[in-house]
Amino acid sequence: MSETGKIVDIRLNVARRQPMSVVESAEVKAGEGLVGDRHAKAGSSRQILLMDRAVMETLEVEAGQLRENLSVEGISLFGLQKGQILRVGESLEFQIGELCDPCGNMELIRPGLREKIEGQRGLFVTPLSSGEVKLGDEVTVVS
Repeated sequence: MSETGKIVDIRLNVARRQPMSVVESAEVKAGEGLVGDRHAKAGSSRQILLMDRAVMETLEVEAGQLRENLSVEGISLFGLQKGQILRVGESLEFQIGELCDPCGNMELIRPGLREKIEGQRGLFVTPLSSGEVKLGDEVTVVS
């Protein structure tokens, strides 16, 4: 895959264990996350969960089941290193953080999923700039 892709899904985690809100765009606040998402907190390492759509298809999970905020296609997230920067749209920048470890909730989706998804659940990113993320925004590895 290339180092350029696009945003294909945006979701806000508005409440624990509740369906995620599907949106066409979301306000991004630097150092906090997506406005309206329950994980948007300054200092948190879990501000935004970024997921590769191809991995979701391979794992046979529906959009939102993994509690991802942003789904991308056309770019492989795995192989990216902590600290690398992604540009989203015209001016947003996200810094790659930790890999999201699968929790026990994966077993509620499908028995065996927690083990199968190990190392593939997604990456946490921290926004370095504020703005709006929209469906179709280009995603590029900057550094």
